[in-house]
Amino acid sequence: MGKKAAATKPKEEEEEGEEAPAQPAAAEGEQKEPLSAEKAQQFAQYDLTSKLTPFLDRHLIFPILNSLQEIGLYKQDDVTRAEIELLSETNMIDFAVDKYASIGEEAPESLNERREQVLVLLDTSRSRVLRLLEILEDEEKVKKIPSFKSIDELCKDFELEVEVIDGLVSYAKLQYDCGNYSLSGELLKHYRSMMAQDADRPMTTKQVSCIWGSLASFILNREFDEAADVIFKLDEFLENSKMSKREVLLQRTWLLHWTLFAIFTADKVEAGQTKPRDLLDFFLNEKSLSIISLSCPHLFRYVGACLILHKRLKHLVKDTVWIIHHETGNSSNSYSDPITRFLLALYTDMDFDEAQHELQKCALVCKGDFFLADHWAEFEEHARLLIFETYCRIHQRINIHMIASKLNMEAEEAELWIVKLIQNAKLDARIDSEKSWVVMSKAPPSVYQQVIEKTKNLSFRSTMLLSSLEKREKERASQN
Repeated sequence: MGKKAAATKPKEEEEEGEEAPAQPAAAEGEQKEPLSAEKAQQFAQYDLTSKLTPFLDRHLIFPILNSLQEIGLYKQDDVTRAEIELLSETNMIDFAVDKYASIGEEAPESLNERREQVLVLLDTSRSRVLRLLEILEDEEKVKKIPSFKSIDELCKDFELEVEVIDGLVSYAKLQYDCGNYSLSGELLKHYRSMMAQDADRPMTTKQVSCIWGSLASFILNREFDEAADVIFKLDEFLENSKMSKREVLLQRTWLLHWTLFAIFTADKVEAGQTKPRDLLDFFLNEKSLSIISLSCPHLFRYVGACLILHKRLKHLVKDTVWIIHHETGNSSNSYSDPITRFLLALYTDMDFDEAQHELQKCALVCKGDFFLADHWAEFEEHARLLIFETYCRIHQRINIHMIASKLNMEAEEAELWIVKLIQNAKLDARIDSEKSWVVMSKAPPSVYQQVIEKTKNLSFRSTMLLSSLEKREKERASQN
């Protein structure tokens, strides 16, 4: 998408920022067979696109629609028309023209007229902030910005009008609407740096919008470390905001949806990186789970996926599954899919056959989901490990031949696999090779551990209780 947007920029701007594609490009030479109507229907029953898009900026929706086209979940022309509708309120004119061509239609003449208008707007907006852009290209002057105590002092030293600072936001917004996410992200980063000099002043609506714009730009440009910083910045702002509770709830709901991009579409996390871990902790903390329960229960799919994909989160599984179980019991606003049902079957019902059954359905969920499609192999492997770890924890003796038959392994191979599983899961067990048994040692829980188990989730339960009481009060008021 970004490359198509480049045609809307004046030539002198092309060196200012490199276009970043907003959607993953298909591998060269990769040909995916179209899904049959029956298979597409099976995938579509778990599609969350209609639930996710109301909480996303239109530019963030393009990668999801592109994924739907690659999978073949819906008719290609229908998805393309949805893209054209989204493009109608952006400045990506050439991209829209190409979309019309892909469905065999001629683009409206109004698009050519609009292209000229966009070029004029870009040129005019750039000329207004040209002096500031020149300053921002000077590294020495950029390093000097944090030393100023206020915007007025900054403008006086650089001989700028205050209006020029605000003009930078308008120029960044124009670049964003043209698909130039790299340049818009850089410009908004400079703007936020300059506005930070007036830290004592309350944050304005424009500044908040700039933070959201920065987050969208970084996500679309795949700068996920920068995106993580902005997510934490927004979290801090909402924590201390004086907005109404309803508005804070809405903005936190948006933030959780945008965080999915940084968690699931980022490159594989390398050892020692802390920001991806912090993002997971933010997404799975008690406050976020309360927001999900109240406002967007469909995100429990991704909560469950996080628990399965990341071994270090094992300590959260039991408490979070309790919350998911509570959610599925709320008939007025419940959510359920194979991922949540897999966790419930495994940790609440201890039904291993049902867990295996739901795991098979998870393939449809993951392969048809934009955020989970690239994680299916890892998801399946980790889910199987959870099944056998849980099985080992509740059975004192396990027949190796029985496990081998379920795993399609030879007995000796299964024995080695079990040894590795016991070591990784830190289970207290030994293998009796003569009798082909895995013998588990069960230690009774300490009194301390029992107290901990009884008092977990008190804060979440209080929040949900308060929410239920508020709903009842509203229902009584409406009846009266």
